[in-house]
This record gives sequence, structure tokens and C-alpha cells, in this order.
Amino acid sequence: MASISYAYVNGRFLPEDRAAVSIFDRGFLYGDGIFETMRIYSGRVFRALEHFDRLFEGLQALGIESPFSPEELRAICRTLIRYNNVADGVARVHLTRDSIVATVKAREFTPRELRAIVSGVRIDPQLSRFKTANRLPYILAQQEAERAGVDDAVLLNAAGKVVEFTASNLFVVKAGTLLTPPLKDGPLPGITRHTVLALAAEQGIRVQEKSFGPQFLNSADEVFATNSLIEIAPVATWGHQLNVTRRMQAAYRDLVAQEISTPAP
Repeated sequence: MASISYAYVNGRFLPEDRAAVSIFDRGFLYGDGIFETMRIYSGRVFRALEHFDRLFEGLQALGIESPFSPEELRAICRTLIRYNNVADGVARVHLTRDSIVATVKAREFTPRELRAIVSGVRIDPQLSRFKTANRLPYILAQQEAERAGVDDAVLLNAAGKVVEFTASNLFVVKAGTLLTPPLKDGPLPGITRHTVLALAAEQGIRVQEKSFGPQFLNSADEVFATNSLIEIAPVATWGHQLNVTRRMQAAYRDLVAQEISTPAP
């Protein structure tokens, strides 16, 4: 007999096949909400409170009040991890103006190399720095990538500056310097992005937040994508080296192992 997977919806832990929100929920009708997607390692959400701090920044920007604190949201995820018996996987928390939904799913991740295009879709930096429930620009860019037979797409802002991939931050290595678009250009302030910048500085790698256009990618030594699920993934479309990428992958894995093995507060 198959085991039952549970979700959390508006105050109740329910089997997923009974979990639902109203057809009048503003998240469903208008994308009026904020979400976070987090990686689970060995039964623990990695850097959960950092994710929830960002969640609350987005809620504040949209004028949405959360019925729970970050610690209470983490407790909900811990309960779902236990109910669903998940060791490695994905936790997702979604707050709309009307509802709160949390899910935890087991998932395996295989390291991969990506290929990408530059999308014709432009994004609005005023909203792109938050993980809103309205993902239409990113969906359109991802569809554009799929039609081109590649994995992902680089999105630009109205000024033609590189912002990010459809679901991850973008890094370039050029002449030994690690570069990434500044937050003013519109990228999401990624948890993994922040971690990579800190790890690179610790390892003596020059780091710079720099605006650049898509043509700059053609001269890159390395390009990689980062988010909480894929961690650090090389992008083979641009650049032909992996020296810094491999160093960052190793440093990130070491950091995860260290934090996950440390007793949670």
C-alpha cells in the first residue's frame, strides 16, 4: 500500500489529495503571493531562516501579513519532513493574501551541465527581486529555451542588462574575477548567490557585482548558475573553463555538509 504524503494548508496537515485552496484565492486569481523553495538534506532544510527572512521581505513589499513567524514556518516544514519521511528533497512554502500552503517532497538531484540562450523576454526589476507567485515572464522565457532545444534562458532588464536565468542567479568568471549582476539590475537576492559570494571571498577569489550586457557572456572564461536546488551548475554555452566553478562547487558542498551535521538550534 502506498504511503500517504501530507501537505499543510491554512492550519491543517492534510493528505495531498485533499489539500486545496479556494477558487477565489488571490494567489490563484492574480498571482498575489510570495513563495520560497528550499533544499532538504538529511532531513533538514538548508538555511531555512535565511529563506524565510527573504520571504518576509517579499510579503512586506506586497503588503501581505503572515500568520506565522519564520521559526513557526520552519516548524511546519519539520513536521512535514517527519510526516512524509523525507531525507533529501524539496520544501516549498507559499503565502498568498488569503492562504498559506507548505509541501515537502522527496527528490534526488543529479549534477548537470546546462545550456542556455538569451531570452527576448524583459523583466521588471521592481518585482524580480521578490519570489512572487506571478511567474509568467520566467515561464515564457523557459518556453523559449525549450523551443531552442536548450535548458534555460538568460533574462535581461529594460536597459538590456543581464539579470538572471529563469530560476537561478548568474555568475561569470573573467580573468580570475567572479562577477554577478548587482541587485539594482533586478536579480533575485538568492540565498545561494549570497553564499557563493561569501565563499569566493573566503578563498581569495576577486568578487565584483557588475552590470553587463549579453555580449559580455561571449568573452567569459566560465559561466555558472546558482540556486538552492541545483546548487552550482556550469553553463556550457559560454566559457570553456571550469576552474573557479569546480572550486565553488566543492566549497559549497563542504559548507552544506558542515551545517547539516551541526545540531539545529
